[in-house]
Amino acid sequence: MESADCLQGMEQLFWEQALDGDNPEKVALSLPVAVELPGGKSADAVFVYEEVTGRGRPFAWAQLDPTSQKPLLYARCEVWDFAFPFSPAPGEALELTPSQPLSQEERADTLQELRELYEGLRAFAFTPSPAPGQQELMDYYAVLFDMLVWQEHRPFYQALAGPFLQWLGLDWGEEPQPKPEDASGGDLAAAVRELSALFVRKIETDRHKEKLFDQMHQELQEYKNDLLDSLTRSMEGDIIKLIDDIEKTMEIYRSRQFTADNFRRLLTLFEGVGTDLTDLLYRHGLEPFHQEGNEVVVGRQKILATLPTEKKSQDKKVAVRHAKGWEKNGKIIRPERISAYLYTPPEESGTDIES
Repeated sequence: MESADCLQGMEQLFWEQALDGDNPEKVALSLPVAVELPGGKSADAVFVYEEVTGRGRPFAWAQLDPTSQKPLLYARCEVWDFAFPFSPAPGEALELTPSQPLSQEERADTLQELRELYEGLRAFAFTPSPAPGQQELMDYYAVLFDMLVWQEHRPFYQALAGPFLQWLGLDWGEEPQPKPEDASGGDLAAAVRELSALFVRKIETDRHKEKLFDQMHQELQEYKNDLLDSLTRSMEGDIIKLIDDIEKTMEIYRSRQFTADNFRRLLTLFEGVGTDLTDLLYRHGLEPFHQEGNEVVVGRQKILATLPTEKKSQDKKVAVRHAKGWEKNGKIIRPERISAYLYTPPEESGTDIES
């Protein structure tokens, strides 16, 4: 089951059980995380939070079995009980702060990419020693995850799936504790030095993540380019071979006399070129078609011209077929080119001609 489908299943669960099928307020789902189950299995987990009235307050969470597509666990919760002691007090809203300054479009694109990567990541989640390719996927996923998580939601992710975050190598550290009001000047100076050191480490970590993200993006783009090249390479080879055959044929017939017999042979050879090209496209999934019947089928046929007819029975029927259509895996690449009849009432007669 695709991770997007898992999330939709959990979202439907929230509508039915948490909100009784109503939509009294706008809510949002957290990013997907994995949790370990007995027997070496794993489940998907998310929490749902109020996006408008509560401004980020989680109020329910769930686990879903990705195999059976059934909920394993569902619970309403008070935000204060979810990740104590870092939760806001009852009735207090969360002001969500982005971890990275992303536009709405950039955040949506990154979120889509993260959900696509999650399906592959979940297949080997919690593996003690991932393979090199798996480790690269983990690192890239961790970068995207860290970019998208709201700062105020980090304690909730930690409470929901701490082992998963630890497996990814995400170390967000402990949340800062409130400073005692009677702190001495020495304690304050030590706190400032510690905060300065944390700030320097945070800058270095962000630089490393940015470099890693750029590297992963470049590698992914190179992989896409290589995949496209591999898909077109065989077609390019077939076309080159066809060009060679045509040039050889032209060289042979240039030295021959122009006779009716040679003309018929040359015409037959060039008729074969169309067959070769059709076979070439067929090997790459493209198939020609002529729409059955005389009724014009919108979407599968394109009308290039109309021919007037005084017969109502011919109205909007195929008159001439100019070129066949092409389709690939059921998708129309080019509709069939046709001319169609268009009924035109007779000028001198008050009756319609039916045949």
